[in-house]
Amino acid sequence: MGNSQSGLSRRSFMGSVGAGSLVLGVGLSSGASATETKPIDVSTVTTPVTDVEKLPNAYYLSNVRLETGFVEEKKAWLDAPVVTHTNTELKTLRIADGKIAEILDAKAEVPAGAAAFDAQGQLLLPTFRDMHIHLDKTFYGGPWEATLPTQHGRADRVAQERDLLPKLLPSAEERTAAMIRLMHSHGTTVCRTHCNVDPVSKLGNLEHLKASLDRFKDTLESKIIIFPQHGLLASDSVSLMREALKSGGVSYVGGVDPTSFDHALEKSVDTTVQLAIDFNVGIDVHIHEARETAIPAFNRIMDHMEKNKQLQGNVTFSHAYSLAELSKEELNDIATRMKALGVTLASAVPLGKGSMPLRELHEAGIEIICGTDSVMDWWNSFGNCDILQKANEIARLQYRSTEYDISRTLGYATGFVTPLNDKGEQAWPKAGDDASFNLLPASCSAEAVARLPARNAVFHKGKLAYGAVSKAA
Repeated sequence: MGNSQSGLSRRSFMGSVGAGSLVLGVGLSSGASATETKPIDVSTVTTPVTDVEKLPNAYYLSNVRLETGFVEEKKAWLDAPVVTHTNTELKTLRIADGKIAEILDAKAEVPAGAAAFDAQGQLLLPTFRDMHIHLDKTFYGGPWEATLPTQHGRADRVAQERDLLPKLLPSAEERTAAMIRLMHSHGTTVCRTHCNVDPVSKLGNLEHLKASLDRFKDTLESKIIIFPQHGLLASDSVSLMREALKSGGVSYVGGVDPTSFDHALEKSVDTTVQLAIDFNVGIDVHIHEARETAIPAFNRIMDHMEKNKQLQGNVTFSHAYSLAELSKEELNDIATRMKALGVTLASAVPLGKGSMPLRELHEAGIEIICGTDSVMDWWNSFGNCDILQKANEIARLQYRSTEYDISRTLGYATGFVTPLNDKGEQAWPKAGDDASFNLLPASCSAEAVARLPARNAVFHKGKLAYGAVSKAA
């Protein structure tokens, strides 16, 4: 594998990781497996949140495995050399004030008395980013419940939500905390979360979400999108959205299906845009509709962006399933306009639908962000907050199963911060970068994406968010 300085085969390396006494750790409570459906006290099924065990402000982390380049080989059946493996080296990191202060040789001497920990040869990967998730509402942290069948699609889900939200609101903060711990266990320390603003919960969900995020402010970087789940106009939520924006701490105003939900494409889009302009925030609009109404909605938003430069680079189209319906030429046309205006596309990588053209749009220069969307709630029984799994799914859907291609898909989980750039040059980490990273029992990025190993230690700006590291001998 070209893992210089290690002297370990893959098998012996994998077997060696995790040995030793783990002395600093943060646990995870995944919720109870209870089956009763009556209202419960969430505190009985989730461990109360405690302060993250403190690492010192400055410390050394030795035996960290860093990728250094690709290995190319010529094969008899191929016309040109291909990437077959990834080279790595063991290094020592000096962490100080939440940054990677220095990257030192593996044999560098650690000053006497300095705090030192041992990564045990595990691979260092950038922190993961869940950029489309609904942290404010979930069954997670409580008894298991699967989604119920519907007869009228999303209208039935909204009706169900009107019934559920008042019942779940008292436990919303603890359920959100349980989801954040689950995110941390999968290596995520950066997120963008939607939050319902509707006539049922009013600003209750937002208040609970802000409280939960504040509890994790040392280990989670987050932004809030207020989201009129029941329709901005259909549920008469404009005044509530304004109230939410006035409360502060909101980065984006959301929207949902202006035609099928609000039955007023132009007015719905225009009102959403006006809210964003009035409060100087971004826009993140969910559009699940077919191309006949979705593409006009996207274009109307982009018309506004051309007239209001403050929106350029600050608008996200979420889901956008209609893009999978377009011809190559049509997709190129809208992608060209999206790129020129700085529109971001957010996807939860839907399975069983028309394959979203994520690779094509990424290669066309569109910023692609991924998320886990609904996690174990009344909209979707699935979801586990594992954004690396989303990268795995994209790799399997749209890339070849080669060392090079799989390594490139790591970017969908990290905001396209990758240890090696497309040319195989070392791009991350650099001295001065935030000390936000994961330690995994893998030999390279491609293996991590393909095999989804445990995230044994998760760091956010130098702090241990989840897992454990051992003291250096």
